[in-house]
Amino acid sequence: MRTRKTKFGLTLIIFLVLLAGCSVSRTANVGKILVDKESPIFDKRFETVALKDINLDKFWDHGDSSDDREPVPLDNHTFSRITTKVKQAVVNIYTIRIEERDTKFGISPNDLLPIRIPIVSSILDIVPFQVPIPFKSEGFSLGSGFLINREGYILTNAHVISNSVNIRVVLAEGKKEYPAKIIGIDRLTDTALIKIEPDFIPTILPFGDSDKLKMGEVVLAMGNPLGFQHSVTSGLISAKERVAPHAGDRYVNFLQTDSAINPGSSGGPLINLYGEVVGINTAIVEQAQLIGFAIPINTVKDVMGMLIIGKTERGWFGAHATPLTTEEALELNYPDSLGMVIKGLEKDSPAEQANLKINDIITGINKEPITNLAIFRRKLLALMPGQEIHLTIYRDGKTFEVTSTLAHKKSEEENVTEPAS
Repeated sequence: MRTRKTKFGLTLIIFLVLLAGCSVSRTANVGKILVDKESPIFDKRFETVALKDINLDKFWDHGDSSDDREPVPLDNHTFSRITTKVKQAVVNIYTIRIEERDTKFGISPNDLLPIRIPIVSSILDIVPFQVPIPFKSEGFSLGSGFLINREGYILTNAHVISNSVNIRVVLAEGKKEYPAKIIGIDRLTDTALIKIEPDFIPTILPFGDSDKLKMGEVVLAMGNPLGFQHSVTSGLISAKERVAPHAGDRYVNFLQTDSAINPGSSGGPLINLYGEVVGINTAIVEQAQLIGFAIPINTVKDVMGMLIIGKTERGWFGAHATPLTTEEALELNYPDSLGMVIKGLEKDSPAEQANLKINDIITGINKEPITNLAIFRRKLLALMPGQEIHLTIYRDGKTFEVTSTLAHKKSEEENVTEPAS
């Protein structure tokens, strides 16, 4: 009987010690949606508006996109003049967000033994005494954004405000703080639109044309790096159409810049020397120096309608295509080298129902020729289920038009849908 009491006592001690010892860590699935659209943080004013009913012509200011603009003269005050002009439109964003963490209860059972017994200790080492228990908690984050119209709409990154339950916007020089709500969030392009109710006339930033950027062009990055409010750095466009810097990302049309982008700068504007936004600062490569990435502003223009209505599901077409190579163009008797060649069709997809075939060449989309793969992919990002898509197809020496309606298809991943393809 005494032996049983001793065993029970040891078991009870182990149980109590397991409860007493714990460690907390953030779960690996940081992209999980923990705050749904029913949360009060979401502004639902446009939830009954259809995409076709939105007129974006005056939603943001359009920069000069002409090809014959005079170059900006450089002197020791050029960057200062640009910064003074645009900084009042750049904001700092502070959020309280829901985070999912793992709590592990327990300590090593070997710590309970007065001496290490080889056989027993080996057995205890493989027993999972520490059990992870997921729970949700509140965390704090910071980022940047910029005003795009005088009604208080602000562009930023999706990851800056994702899973937020409280968003605060601080204007330049910390003059005043405003609560903000989420209008729309698109995790695929890492863009988000939030809104404050301004009691002032906001300074806004016009949109430039990111397609016309050239490698080596001078740009400025503004934001809230590491909490240092309203900082500016200068650099160059190092490259265009870069693949996403993080594993698992599927958006591949980044601008690469050597303008310093640090944690907290995310969501801030990348500015050309005309004072126009050409990108949204979004990512850094931690192992490198002066390698930053920005979302081209032309991508934002294409998905803005989705952000306004708060619906970012992509339509499904079901055709898998790759850029046309010179060898394929010769083999298919196609007299040009620009286009996408269909490599696969999904069963019962809109593409199959439109009678498309393997090796068909897509030469245009919605009456516009395909001149660049990145632009083609960007156009697909803006297409939702129910929208019509018009393709120009080359097959067997003939060109014809195909019209189809994009469908809904549940993504294999729970939280992010794929673009139409």
